[in-house]
Amino acid sequence: MTNTDILLEDLEDVLDDATTIPLSKKCAVDVEKIKTIIEDIRLNTPQETKQAKAIVDSRNTIIEDAKKEAADIIAQAQAEARDLVARDEITKAAQAEAADILAKANEQGKQFVQDSQDQASEILNNATTQANEMVTSAQNKSREMLTAVNNYADDTLLSIDDALYKALTDVRRIRDGISNVQRKGQ
Repeated sequence: MTNTDILLEDLEDVLDDATTIPLSKKCAVDVEKIKTIIEDIRLNTPQETKQAKAIVDSRNTIIEDAKKEAADIIAQAQAEARDLVARDEITKAAQAEAADILAKANEQGKQFVQDSQDQASEILNNATTQANEMVTSAQNKSREMLTAVNNYADDTLLSIDDALYKALTDVRRIRDGISNVQRKGQ
């Protein structure tokens, strides 16, 4: 499990621990915790990218090793061919066998290099896909949380606005009542 996955679980825990606001479907969340987790996700995303780069570097090492091994196979085949040519009785047979060995060595070397490149490309593609999915998931979670926080703030401000309006209406009604009583008393 990557650090980003752990941070996303922490984020879900904060949302699960949110306090329900009475008489509404809204919840109060710890905005500072959410902001901290989002920042940690942003900081960990480059780590995932570094891991993908390490895989690419590993791919290059595999390819270089394959080329070296192919060169060793070819050099070995050439040495065997020279030894065979040096023997007078079997010179023609040795030349044919040397050519065959060299061709097979070249083919094996090319196949080994191709297989290594295919494997490294597949590893890189998988790592890139996984990193992109984690970044997308983190961005989606961040957007969802921001939307929830904004909705909560909007609902809270509307409730406060309604309460202030009712309080002002009550004050005006009481003031009008006092004014009416004072006029009647005069």
